Amino acid sequence: MRAYPMLYVHTPPKHPYSLITYTSHLTGLGKMGDMVETEAMDDIAVYELHGGIGDGADMVLGFNGCLISVSISPSNGSFSKDTLGQEDRPLQDRFIDVIDKATVCQDDDEYEELVDEVLNVILDAGRPLFYQLISSHEERSLGKSLHHYLFPPFFHFRLEAPVPTGSVSIIPISSNETNTIHTVDAAPDQDFQGELEICQDSPRYTPKEIFTTEVFQRGAKSVTAAVQVHGQDMFCKSHVRAGGLFGTSEARELKCLSEMLKVFSPEAIRVPQLLGYIYHKETQQILGFLRQWVPGRRLSDAVATATTEKRQKWACQIRQSIELLHQNGLVWGDGKPSNIIIDDKDDAWLVDFGGGYTRGWVVEELVETKEGDEQALQKIIGLLSGEKHMSSFP
Repeated sequence: MRAYPMLYVHTPPKHPYSLITYTSHLTGLGKMGDMVETEAMDDIAVYELHGGIGDGADMVLGFNGCLISVSISPSNGSFSKDTLGQEDRPLQDRFIDVIDKATVCQDDDEYEELVDEVLNVILDAGRPLFYQLISSHEERSLGKSLHHYLFPPFFHFRLEAPVPTGSVSIIPISSNETNTIHTVDAAPDQDFQGELEICQDSPRYTPKEIFTTEVFQRGAKSVTAAVQVHGQDMFCKSHVRAGGLFGTSEARELKCLSEMLKVFSPEAIRVPQLLGYIYHKETQQILGFLRQWVPGRRLSDAVATATTEKRQKWACQIRQSIELLHQNGLVWGDGKPSNIIIDDKDDAWLVDFGGGYTRGWVVEELVETKEGDEQALQKIIGLLSGEKHMSSFP
């Protein structure tokens, strides 16, 4: 089966499927052999949608610690959109349309409805089969090493629904039969690895040496988490993909942290220090980084109850940190209150150098520029000074 050309769209974090649970009703034997019904919570997250113009579609979801891809191809190998009325079209053709629409949807509510339409049918038809296949990996799911999150068991299926209404079949397939090729262990791009400015003196760790204590954000092959390495608390960002970290927010942040390691002493600026790298043992590919863990609260959570003196102190510290960055040719990027941590000594730390922008804090035209940092700084200072229009913020 040929690999269809796909338009890849990763589910944005703003959409509600990054964290979602479903309740399942499981039937089993109770006391004296009676049948009893129990409830179990399934951890389900839609991580990726792949769509194309008439060539099929693909959904990748997390299901109880495993990854599942569901491929949907046009009925009879051809697309019925131009030959049949909407009510006569096979359901699988309609689902291709729905996923195509979701990949370009900008409205959260509409996106949720579109994904729900396909996801609910997949779960209704495939959940028993998913349970059966995943149960053999249940012991593995108990592990908390980073390896489990980056390289989970991956199962592939095909959805068949050749009529407008009626039964839907979920059929297991091999990885080379999917509409989208899901490559993981690619050889590293040596040129780009050099661009990351890896510090040879910094330690490197495999995912199996890193143990998660709290997962903040997870994608199909990416994890942002609080971790422990040899008993030391750290913070990690990691991403496994065919092209390595090239073009990712993790790459931008890693380059910024590496540069800061060269120009600042640990006490010179309140930005978490780079502590090491995450790498693939076989390919030597850099998968992410480890940085200093800063326990505390986000400024967005701390500001409401803060005294005037504390607010003034934070405003001064934030300004000083941004000025130091700019003096050394560095840009914070996505400046906003939720990217500032107030530690247990009531000091303000800048975090998240992955770039991008957040509407309301930096205009798109100034993304990842010094001017964008200045714009965010003025709005953060406005928040700390109690300006009314800053009462609602991310």
